[in-house]
Amino acid sequence: MIFLGFLIFAILFLLSVAVALSTTSIGVFVDMPSLLFILLGLAGYILFYGRKEFVCGMRTFFAFSFPPSEDNGESGRYFLRFSQFILAWGLLGMVIGVLLMMADLNPDTARWGFAVSLLSFLYASGLALFVFLPIGLRLSPPTLQPPAFWRFSFWHLLFTLAAFYLVRCLVVMLVFFLSHEAPEYIGVVFGQAAFMLNPADPTGKYNPFISFYGSLLLWDVPSLVLMVGSWWAFRLASGKRRRWIAAPVVILMGIFWSVQGFIFMLANLNPELVGAGFSVAMLTTLYGFIAAAGFLIADMRRGFKDPLTLPPVEGTEQAKGIIDRAVENERR
Repeated sequence: MIFLGFLIFAILFLLSVAVALSTTSIGVFVDMPSLLFILLGLAGYILFYGRKEFVCGMRTFFAFSFPPSEDNGESGRYFLRFSQFILAWGLLGMVIGVLLMMADLNPDTARWGFAVSLLSFLYASGLALFVFLPIGLRLSPPTLQPPAFWRFSFWHLLFTLAAFYLVRCLVVMLVFFLSHEAPEYIGVVFGQAAFMLNPADPTGKYNPFISFYGSLLLWDVPSLVLMVGSWWAFRLASGKRRRWIAAPVVILMGIFWSVQGFIFMLANLNPELVGAGFSVAMLTTLYGFIAAAGFLIADMRRGFKDPLTLPPVEGTEQAKGIIDRAVENERR
């Protein structure tokens, strides 16, 4: 089941690339330094934190049944932590790529530098969403309570929002670069990325709600297909939805496809359409936040209806038996 979900995601990715082949090449998504950086992080984590758990979990990648066992439970927790690590590692790779690009900025190759700096996070988020996190959820024991998933969800959400903000900062720097201007101070970049609706459009001509002709742009069929298809693929791979994990997952999906769209835009950069291109690319992120709000509301309502039940503490049955016998002796 995990493999089928990953296969659906891969097909969606290839179809989205095929649609854009007239303006760009699939080669823009291949960068050996970024790929080696991700593979180095994977190898280091596996060697230092558990080869046995990794092998046990990867065996289930093509499995259709997941019988509970002590080894599977440990592997599930291992892969939940692994998905957090790979997101953080991909974010680190993005930061390093940005710093290297800014250290040797070349006007002729700047757009490729921006695109390449995003690839490490694109690789990492794809692995986390459709390989490591589904394995962790499939193998995690039923006694793993919602608070534990809330903790995992918090870190996934934190890394996702950090990448989202960094991408917006990159967009602001790109706009300044294309206009042949320099920001007065670095705070302008961070402020514009944090507070502007569309940081690629300082004039407000384009925004995520209005298209070129003044009509609503909230409805974009390709973006909606990518979000619905990838969520279906994740559910197929990860099984029954666990509380509190859906919201950060769907936000990460939206940001993943937004990063892909931003790379498309950079590969065929038109300075006059940067604002509109970024607006369209961010629609999947908008859909992700809307879906996340719906999931959180549903989880809170479910929490009110079904109070949290704690797993039985070891020895509870024995203690209950001793108390019952003591009470019976007193009655006699």
